[in-house]
Amino acid sequence: MDQWDRRCRVATCTVNNWALDFRGNYERIVKTCSEAYALGARIRLGPELEIPGYGCADHFFELDTERHSWEMLSKLVEKSKEWPELLVITGLPTRFRGLLYNCAAALKNGKLLFIRAKMGLADDNVYRESRWFVKWTETFKHYEMPLNSQIHFEQSTVPFGDGILESSDNARVGFEICEELWSSRSTNIRLAEQGVDIICNGSGSHHILGKSNYRINQLILGSSAKVGGVYLYANHRGCDGDRVYYDGASSIAQNGDLLAQIHQFDIEDTCVATAIVDLSENSVFRQMKSSDRGNASDQKTVVPIRFDGNMAEGVKFNEKCTERMTNVEDLQLSPIAELCYGPPAYLWTYLRRSGMAGYFIPLSGGQDSSAVAAMVRLMCEKVCGAVKKRRETDGGDDPAYYLGGKKVTEDVAELCNQVLFTCYMASEHSSDETRQCAEGLARNVNSNHCGIFIDTVVSSILKVFKVAYGFMPSFQNSDNREIMALQNIQARIRMVLAYLFAQLALVSHKRPGGLLVLGTANVDESLVGYLTKYDCSSADINPIGSVSKRDLRQFLEIAHDKYGMTALRSVIDSTPTAELRPLVDGKVSQTDEAEIGLTYDELSVIGRLRKPGGMGPYGMFLKLITLWGDKYSVEEIEEKVRKFWWRYRVNRHKATVSTPAIHAENYSPDDHRNDHRPFLYPDFSYQFERIREKVEELKQSRN
Repeated sequence: MDQWDRRCRVATCTVNNWALDFRGNYERIVKTCSEAYALGARIRLGPELEIPGYGCADHFFELDTERHSWEMLSKLVEKSKEWPELLVITGLPTRFRGLLYNCAAALKNGKLLFIRAKMGLADDNVYRESRWFVKWTETFKHYEMPLNSQIHFEQSTVPFGDGILESSDNARVGFEICEELWSSRSTNIRLAEQGVDIICNGSGSHHILGKSNYRINQLILGSSAKVGGVYLYANHRGCDGDRVYYDGASSIAQNGDLLAQIHQFDIEDTCVATAIVDLSENSVFRQMKSSDRGNASDQKTVVPIRFDGNMAEGVKFNEKCTERMTNVEDLQLSPIAELCYGPPAYLWTYLRRSGMAGYFIPLSGGQDSSAVAAMVRLMCEKVCGAVKKRRETDGGDDPAYYLGGKKVTEDVAELCNQVLFTCYMASEHSSDETRQCAEGLARNVNSNHCGIFIDTVVSSILKVFKVAYGFMPSFQNSDNREIMALQNIQARIRMVLAYLFAQLALVSHKRPGGLLVLGTANVDESLVGYLTKYDCSSADINPIGSVSKRDLRQFLEIAHDKYGMTALRSVIDSTPTAELRPLVDGKVSQTDEAEIGLTYDELSVIGRLRKPGGMGPYGMFLKLITLWGDKYSVEEIEEKVRKFWWRYRVNRHKATVSTPAIHAENYSPDDHRNDHRPFLYPDFSYQFERIREKVEELKQSRN
């Protein structure tokens, strides 16, 4: 090959790996390596910690996790002899000098070439990497690490630390692992200054509404446009056993142009994308930026780790380099539109990996439970669409197309009827409007639907209480404890019935298995505790538990307009209500926003100020003056802040038992992973006094 011809085929992949599924993860890695090699690639990049799975959490404290990861790496190194020209980049935990590191491993043709330790750990929001790992701090420095003699390798040591690989034809490969890209001191800068041709970023980046657009536009494309070079990005996809959904979008970029990207919310277990790149274009691009040339000339030369084999080969003389993608905007969705794809994709992975047969939803006819039902329907749309598309294209197969050992039909209505069971649990306080909403939506999505009355169960329990305590609580009494107890018993009965139905519904259909119960509480309700402890917010998984009511309303508009769920119109136009108090003249007398004392739009703003805004009562009051000062007086803003923080402090205990929610927003009040707070609070008297002082100060300044 002409020494000036530096065309090279590169590959990135997405895998739907599962924490601690060592054999399954290994098989998915091998499948992507085989596909990349068959396509002529000379390098294959996989996601961060793909051998054990990124979400092992405290299982990283267990030596078994480390041991089994290295056993799989040994198998993978041996297997790589079947792909002699392919450089494979994978990920696993590695112990060096007694400390555990999050590492990328490079291997080729039966040899382990390099273990690169992560140099910047992710600890914000749901990330906890420094709980298990330490970061590597010695830039471009590596040591010979002895390999465990109990695990088979055809070598006794491997370079460990930070470094650069260089092929026989002088193509340079560098590493930037996930969080390092997000840092203000990104690793890719110093890699470019050392003339690295291909930067490999194996990531474990979970989905947050709108995050992927920033990741692609600002970080991946922005970095490659700034420093030049080929940028390979590989990310997990799906649910690996926790609340987060990894949204894939593995990409290939060069010099600021996007060349390939795997679809963000597809359901397949594996996917590979390749591109032909000309490494010579990196030199030309960097040569045109004089300031970068000067910066690079100031750096000390790093001696690379050499390996046998050429990167720039295997491309036919008449093959063109991959052209930049011109439809980048088409690949990127608005944050609200992502709700139509992310949670449905999560729900499918969760369902098939749980071994259960479907989902059960107590369908109230309100906006929250309707949004959850719509998401299950969109899950079915996604799955059936994927099966159909695969049949019409390459005719291939994937484990994601199966549920309970049987391949999924292409008929969306049929699948939804198979996996979704709904029930309208009416009481004497329920309205005809919500019943009609529930029944209409059930027909739209084609769920197995039924309707029941819970009054006889509620009455029976209250009679038991009367025998024990000698009186019957009533809505007519002035004691609020009686009124709350009567509302709570209705709500809790619905939760008990939901689990009963979920366990036994399939018995009546002569089908094996059981159903998972889906929760229907949004983030605003959870934040102020506007829910009953152990009501229908208690479930197996909650698709909307980190999504605000305002965002859910916009999602329902899309589901109505784009997906033909016509019954959602009346749901969207309805006034949110728990329907736990007696009707007045046949109409609902109780509304959510009136009881809370804040609108859901206001709660959405306040929730974001609390987190990620990092504001307490006083800081929130000051900020809301600038946001709401044109429509509310300072006294009214003070009252709203007081109402929020009063409800928040007395109800925070409910967050400790909240149903695991798909993590879709950083403002989630999830007490277990994302939002670590006390659940027994003082009365905030000092904070409120400071607010009152500020109110008086502002009033005097205006006089």
